[in-house]
Amino acid sequence: MKNLARITTVFMLCLSICMSGFNTANAQVEYVPNAGVYINGKIVNGINPIIEDGIYYLPFVDLAKILKYNSIKFEANTKTYEITDGSTVIRVTMGGSRAKKGNEYINIKPPRWINDTAYISLHAGGALFNSYITFNKTNGSIQIQNPATKYVVHKGDTLYNISRIHHITVNELKRINNLTSNLIYDGQVLKLPPADSSKGEMEPIKEREPVKKDNNAPPADLATQILLDAKKYIGAKYKFGATLAEAPYLFDCSSYTQFVFGNNGVHLPRVSRDQASKGVSVSTSSLEAGDLMFFTMTDTYTDGRVAHVGIYMGDGNMIHASTSKGVTITTNVLQNPYWSKNYLFSKRVLQ
Repeated sequence: MKNLARITTVFMLCLSICMSGFNTANAQVEYVPNAGVYINGKIVNGINPIIEDGIYYLPFVDLAKILKYNSIKFEANTKTYEITDGSTVIRVTMGGSRAKKGNEYINIKPPRWINDTAYISLHAGGALFNSYITFNKTNGSIQIQNPATKYVVHKGDTLYNISRIHHITVNELKRINNLTSNLIYDGQVLKLPPADSSKGEMEPIKEREPVKKDNNAPPADLATQILLDAKKYIGAKYKFGATLAEAPYLFDCSSYTQFVFGNNGVHLPRVSRDQASKGVSVSTSSLEAGDLMFFTMTDTYTDGRVAHVGIYMGDGNMIHASTSKGVTITTNVLQNPYWSKNYLFSKRVLQ
């Protein structure tokens, strides 16, 4: 019985230690009055911060929605959130010091779980959402620079992993910050190069995963079916992180491609970064109707991510769910001033 009691005590102690990483319901927490949230100097919403050990935290779900990550899933057994704005999937576990953004791992200050609410530090939120987030003590507001031109170093970071998640070189990161060594420290604020300096996320071009298909029509016929279906939804509105349940009235770029390909028996992943991992790469001179075209969006993200996807129609045209116009056709897309400068690569998934 003594051994059983000892084992039980040890187990409960271990459980307490493990739980303390995220469950801080009994911690000394200071609740801050509702703070205005400003994005690039313009007030957009309000939020209720807390302070723990002198560190400001924001409600994770509220912050995600403010930054247009509208698709939010919660795994209660692991206290893990999976969110997306349609470009990249972010996974965050309460108490975890690493989060996943797309296929990259991000070092963060562990999120807190307080009174059944997830909270994330300002700096961790900035790292995940490609933003620079600060608290303005003068007026008690949360200031968000989006997209970010600064990055706050977290414990475990190296110049290599910071440069990798922003798709720039270590030398470029060192140059803009006048660094003469690779040493960096927790809390250090680094400048990020302009978005146009990013080489863009070219890694997925090497990935050649096949897509699952229930339709055995020849690729050219299948492309015709998909494009006929895609045109039915011209004029549908755009929503970041739109869910398939909101189709066909609301789409983001990747829910649109997933929807119309799925209607025709071709199963694409949910977000544009994952769709970019499918099929084989094709040059612009070899584009065929039904190919997927991928873009970054330097006015929205500075990390060079795959941020947008559209369907090539032939004759230089692309049909896609645009943030400004909803589902629309862009003619001569690679001569378009905006899309040409943001173009990354194209993949063929109909084979």
